[in-house]
Amino acid sequence: MMKKIIFLFATSIMLVACGSTPSTQYYQLPDSAFRLPEQNRTIQGVRLVLAESLQSNSLLYQTDEYTLNFAQHNLWASPLKEALNNALCNKLNQLGQTTYAPANHTGTTHLTIYIDRFQGNYRGETEISGYAQWQNGQSKPFHVITEQHGDGYAAMLNSLNQGLNKVAQKIVY
Repeated sequence: MMKKIIFLFATSIMLVACGSTPSTQYYQLPDSAFRLPEQNRTIQGVRLVLAESLQSNSLLYQTDEYTLNFAQHNLWASPLKEALNNALCNKLNQLGQTTYAPANHTGTTHLTIYIDRFQGNYRGETEISGYAQWQNGQSKPFHVITEQHGDGYAAMLNSLNQGLNKVAQKIVY
């Protein structure tokens, strides 16, 4: 009788362990803490506008030609809009004679960046697309596809970060 109780207890513990949900992982973009350059240059405020699908806390992955998957246990550590705005400003500041700062740091907006895709996909690539629009009405579209090296969300973020470098170059040049 005692052996049956011990067996049932051990079996129930194993079932609970197998049925537990995976732990949540939090990710951040590299270079997502804004740094104001030391040079004295003209400052342009940057405002970021994200598509509805990018406004959740989940990382986004395209599983086939038609389906987007919002990660359940792989989430952004901070709001994507803020992190992307900071990272893009840092990358833009490395390229030109103008200082770019998130609009909330400057109080004015001179450049608005619209992003409608910021995701990994089933082909082993990441994709970033949208356009930049200046106050004078001039705009520049961008669509960047970057190869992902390795599997998993960390590899996806490294690829997205490389893609952001290309987006910054397309905006400035």
